[in-house]
Amino acid sequence: MQHTFHIADRDTALQVTIAGLCAFAAVIMWIPVVTIDEKKYSVSKPSHLPLWPAIRQTFANANFKYYLISDFSYYMALSIISSGLLFFVVVLLNLPESEGGILMGTMVLTSLLFYPLINWLAARWGKKPLVLISFAMLSLLFVAIYFLGKFPASPRVQIYSLVIGAAFPLASLGILPNAILAEIAQKDAASSGENREGMFFAVKYLFVKLGQTLGIALFAFLTLYGKDPGHDYGLRLNGLCGFVLCILAFSFFSRFREK
Repeated sequence: MQHTFHIADRDTALQVTIAGLCAFAAVIMWIPVVTIDEKKYSVSKPSHLPLWPAIRQTFANANFKYYLISDFSYYMALSIISSGLLFFVVVLLNLPESEGGILMGTMVLTSLLFYPLINWLAARWGKKPLVLISFAMLSLLFVAIYFLGKFPASPRVQIYSLVIGAAFPLASLGILPNAILAEIAQKDAASSGENREGMFFAVKYLFVKLGQTLGIALFAFLTLYGKDPGHDYGLRLNGLCGFVLCILAFSFFSRFREK
C-alpha cells in the first residue's frame, strides 16, 4: 500500500490494508449466501432437546471428543505459525520482513494445488489416514523451525522448503476435518433421532477460537525467552511447542473410529 498508493505514514497504510481486506472478505462471504439454494441441499429439522441436555449429549459422543481435542491442538499449533512467521523470517533467517507476505501467498497457492489430490486420496484411503499423516508432517516441520538458520542451506531455501512442505498438511487439514465432523453429526442424528448438527459445529468453532487465542498467548509468552537476533531462544521454543501440540493431535485422533 505504501509503495503503490504513495502513502507516507506506515500506520495509515496498515489501516487502509485492513479496511481493504474487510471489504474484500465481505464480498467473498456474500457469494455463497446469494448463489447457494440451501433448501435444495438440506432438510431442516429442529432439535427438541433443551440447550444443556443437547450440549451434554454432544460431549458424550466419544468420537467427537477425540476429534475435538485433536482439532483444538492443531489450531493452537497453527496460531504459532501465523503469529511467528514474520519473526522466523526476520530474526532466525535475517531476511527482510517483506518476504513474509510472499511466503504466505506461496503457502496458500501451493496448498490449493493439493486439493484435488487430497479429495482423490480421501476417497481411496479414507480421511483418517490423511489427517494422521498431516499431523505427523506438521510435527516434523515444527521441529525444523527450532533449527532455522542453522541448516547448511541459504535462508531462502530453508524457509521456502518449510512453507512448501507445510502446503500438503495445511490443505488436508483445511478440507477433511469439517467433512469428518459432518459425518459424526449425521451418524449421531441417525442413532439418536435428534438433529444436533448445529451444536457439533458450534462446539467445534468455540474450541477453534479457544485454540487460536491460547496459541497466540503461548507464542507471546515464549517470546519472553528471546525474540531478537542473537537472543532468539523463545522463538525456537515455539517450534518445540508446536511439535508437542501436533503429536498430541496425532495421538488423540489415532483413537478416532472412522468406520
